[in-house]
Amino acid sequence: MANTGFGWDPEVPQRNIKPLSSTVMRGLGIKRENIKEVADLEELKESPPNIVVAKATKSLKFVQNHFKKQELKKKVSYVMGLGVFQQLHADPRFGSKFLKPGNLKFKNIYRPYQGQNLDGKSLLVFRTGGIGDLLFIQPNLKYLKKQYPNCIIKFACGPQYQPMVETWDCIDEVLDLPFTLKELTSSDYHALFEGVIERCKLAHTVNAYNLFSDWLELHLPDELLVPEQKPKADKVQFCLEKLAEWGVEPKKFLITQLRASSPIRTPRPQFWAKVINEATSRGYDVLITDNPRQEKHVQEFIDKFITDKHRVFNFCKESKTLDYSIALASLASCVIATDSALSHIAASLDTPCYGIFGPFPGHIRLKTYPKAKWVDAERDCAPCYIHGHTPCPQAGQDGFSPCYDAIDIKKVLDEVEELIK
Repeated sequence: MANTGFGWDPEVPQRNIKPLSSTVMRGLGIKRENIKEVADLEELKESPPNIVVAKATKSLKFVQNHFKKQELKKKVSYVMGLGVFQQLHADPRFGSKFLKPGNLKFKNIYRPYQGQNLDGKSLLVFRTGGIGDLLFIQPNLKYLKKQYPNCIIKFACGPQYQPMVETWDCIDEVLDLPFTLKELTSSDYHALFEGVIERCKLAHTVNAYNLFSDWLELHLPDELLVPEQKPKADKVQFCLEKLAEWGVEPKKFLITQLRASSPIRTPRPQFWAKVINEATSRGYDVLITDNPRQEKHVQEFIDKFITDKHRVFNFCKESKTLDYSIALASLASCVIATDSALSHIAASLDTPCYGIFGPFPGHIRLKTYPKAKWVDAERDCAPCYIHGHTPCPQAGQDGFSPCYDAIDIKKVLDEVEELIK
């Protein structure tokens, strides 16, 4: 299974996985053409989502994403994305017959939520994407919980994201992915967002929050499409103590992250060196966050590229789970990030955020945020709208996307300072 870290760790390169046979695909109720790009949301609704029901032929315990122990039990059916089924189905560690198509096809039991009355009803929400994708969903759930306070909303996501989702007061119960078929069949409606930004051409021009809200037929205005969350008090206290230890004042520092969840959205280290060195030359302390497994790489970056090392701090070791970085972001003057989760986390905390965008234009991600600015890459091939975890086709030998190289760093810091003021 792909290891995606605790929060925004990129997926490890996948082994060469053989395509599923036609027999297995038919058993899952999936057609190969379902993965093609579509023009709009209405066309996307006409094709069954690439979600499957699979039965475990034997019990298996595993740790997903270096985070939490999970178990799939023998003879129990589970709901999962087609990609997860394909990985587990082909993984030699588990045996090729560990999973098989379930007795029911997902498309036959899928009850999509499309604006129905939820009074006294239950809604199961699930998304196989990362932090940003989950935050795109949240404003809609806040709205629904306000409109229908007695409805039950269950939210299924990867365990590495649960330290964030479990704090949302619009959620009644958090479930692991994969989850049991029973959870699906016992819910009145289902809200999933497979393909909304990955396979829909509208995602090239329309903000993700608008797309997710339109998908649910809620059509909320931009002012309601801003996520909100509060950091955990104990994690904030931990961060305050760490800042005091380092001699850094709250609301007087910047946060950044050197990489996104995909290599195509990750600038080369030299780009970040220019950004951070410019920030420190203007008197800012800078904290770099990521998960603890990146501590060594971040320290090597600081040692090699940073001029004023006394003003740059490696927070990776301290961010044991996602909620530590959420707490840190709540204390910052501004977050500077590539097209990644950290920008959306900042907006959810009312912290100013500045986005660095390459493959995608900034407005389709940050437009609804009242305290956000961004810069778009200046290159003939940008924006390219390429999703996934493969390197940029235009990358050189180092593998990094070149679309960030022409960005004016001084202009970026000027606009960051405008945001802060």
